[in-house]
Amino acid sequence: MKTFSAMSIPDKRLTMQAYEQLSLVFRTLADEPTELPIEVKEKFALQDKRLQQLIEALETDILSD
Repeated sequence: MKTFSAMSIPDKRLTMQAYEQLSLVFRTLADEPTELPIEVKEKFALQDKRLQQLIEALETDILSD
């Protein structure tokens, strides 16, 4: 991804850690039994999926450096 190409390795790792933490929050909100509407839970699940894709892109980018 061009967005990550200009970042330093430490910044990429920090970004990846932040994405992983946010992903955990989204997964928890999507999976835990709560009174949230199903539409909201589905949105959190989609956001988690997108974050997982970004994490994978960062991992690939870090390995290629």
